Amino acid sequence: MIAEQPLNHTDSRACVGLPFDWTPTIRGQLLAGYSYGVVPGNFLGGWLSMRYGPRRAILWTSVLAAIISLVSPFIAQCHWGLLMFSRVIIGLTGGAMFPSCHTMVAKWSHPNERARMIWSLLGGTFGTILTYPMIAGIAETMNWESGWYIPSLLMIIWTIVWALVAYDSPVEHPGISDEERDYILTGQAGIVRTEKPRWKQTPIKQILSSVPFLSLVVCHFGNLFLLFFYQNSLMLYLTKALGFELTKGGAAAGAPWGGRMLFGFFFSWAGDTIKRKKIISITLLRKLATIFSHFIPGIFLILVGYVGCDFVLANVFLFFALGFNGAALISNLSNNQDLAPNFAGFLYGIMNTIGSTSGMIIPPMVEEIAGKFGNPVDRWQILFWIGAGVSIGSMVVFLFGGSGNIQKWNELIPLEDPKENVEAGQTKMEPIGTAQT
Repeated sequence: MIAEQPLNHTDSRACVGLPFDWTPTIRGQLLAGYSYGVVPGNFLGGWLSMRYGPRRAILWTSVLAAIISLVSPFIAQCHWGLLMFSRVIIGLTGGAMFPSCHTMVAKWSHPNERARMIWSLLGGTFGTILTYPMIAGIAETMNWESGWYIPSLLMIIWTIVWALVAYDSPVEHPGISDEERDYILTGQAGIVRTEKPRWKQTPIKQILSSVPFLSLVVCHFGNLFLLFFYQNSLMLYLTKALGFELTKGGAAAGAPWGGRMLFGFFFSWAGDTIKRKKIISITLLRKLATIFSHFIPGIFLILVGYVGCDFVLANVFLFFALGFNGAALISNLSNNQDLAPNFAGFLYGIMNTIGSTSGMIIPPMVEEIAGKFGNPVDRWQILFWIGAGVSIGSMVVFLFGGSGNIQKWNELIPLEDPKENVEAGQTKMEPIGTAQT
């Protein structure tokens, strides 16, 4: 669908639906466009989930993303700059998703079942598994425009279902049983507040000076660097460097994400079991988990670059690299819930804001190191070493500075003026204390 030679964008062919002859630089910028929006979108999502609640934050950003995706083929036919702008907006809406989801996890999960509920957020991974082969098949058998229309329509259907069944917390859900609600709220007693905190109650200074949280941010960056590398570059490696057909490469690119879901379920179950039985401390659990989520994937990533054009072996290594990364569910993806469940969504917004900058770095980096040279395997080996180095290096930082203890600034006290809590409609509270490491 994308040719190698540059196109004169004043040519009328650019607006008649023909395949696009974009240069490697333009391709890299279009792929990075989503991340340009995701970076501020994550911070926005953390704020929206506190201000309006996660249900509404997810609903309206999803509606906007679906509409823009639906009209993207028309935008692309006019100018790549307009398409890039639309990708930035979609990234902005996508960035709001996970911080809002983490706010819901904090409100809806029993502490001993939290990792398995976070596993449910891998629905995005399930979507990736379906999307790679589906889009490849649609592009080859129908047309590339339908590769935008069909997912957009599916997303609109999903938003309708979300609007009907989702609620911010067990307290607000009209259909939950008393037994289930009491089970969740009893487990959260003394840890998670039922009221929604206001912006004034957010302990910004304590958060930004917390060594455990800053170590978590670095660890999360390494994890997202690995994931964005796969998401933005894996198809290119399989089709351009190894020379596989688009449909074959699409199916192969989706398989490692299936491994991540499969391994992730096991790791989340194991993590919750270890936590419930108190076999080891939560801090030690999180740090040991990074060996599986960061170190082992880094090693497999290096090995991928040295298998030549062996399709089977390359995909076995890719499968295990992303599969073991499923342990991130009990390392960096759970640690914000450990540190401050009352501000879990906001913390995740900061983590993802910084971590998502990797998505801005990787596509241009891939084009500069490998794309402009024709994607030879030896150039991709350099990229695999870089990805492994970032993943393993971030793990080392977390091993020294990470913690699984609840921080003192998770606690709240009443605000002086009870009328100030118009946003949350609850008793006014504000953060106290300093970080516990």
